[in-house]
Amino acid sequence: MKLKSLESVPERANGELTIKRTRIRIAQVINMLANEFTIQELHTEWYPHLSVSVLRGAVEEATEFLSAKTHAETFSQT
Repeated sequence: MKLKSLESVPERANGELTIKRTRIRIAQVINMLANEFTIQELHTEWYPHLSVSVLRGAVEEATEFLSAKTHAETFSQT
């Protein structure tokens, strides 16, 4: 799967998935959403240098990535 909004760079964030060209871990963004922040609040209060569309795109891509990875792992175990 080719990632458009996310990247994993070994020298950045210990190789964890980050929003492209940033050190912002997508796991942190998802955790904040799980703790009742909105995308708009993340943009306004935490990441004003990222647009709402960039944040939304990164979260959507992360869920697609995780879904595809889980799907692939399920079929490899059968």
